[in-house]
Amino acid sequence: MEIGIIIRDEEGEALVAECDIKNNVVNAAVAESLALRKAAELCSDLNIQKAIFEGDAKEVVEAVLSEKEAVLDFSSIIDDVKFDFRNRTHWFIQFASRKKNTIAHILTKKALEIRKEIVWIEKVLEFTMGCLLNDTSCKT
Repeated sequence: MEIGIIIRDEEGEALVAECDIKNNVVNAAVAESLALRKAAELCSDLNIQKAIFEGDAKEVVEAVLSEKEAVLDFSSIIDDVKFDFRNRTHWFIQFASRKKNTIAHILTKKALEIRKEIVWIEKVLEFTMGCLLNDTSCKT
């Protein structure tokens, strides 16, 4: 499984980008949950107080938003994310179509090339420039 995370400011400018790879993950919902947990951990480590998380896995977003206890293959991961969100009242999550966040998918492809975790801070990556501009124009 590959992970691609982009953190942007309120103007859509890239602040942090990360790509990573995890072995032995075959379920898409588990993969999306792990990516969300990684993004939450990154925001927590960076002490980001206000954030809107966007994901294109509707099942995962709905599980995080649900008040009900999740009974899924990835419930423990969702519980971790819910815990992070409960402790940060200015963190929100919403569904976003894949075409609205193409840069995250470009980063997942880069993870396949690199085959290790890399984090870029306050550095716009040349291979993401076109997608970053495109994603920014789609922001809500």
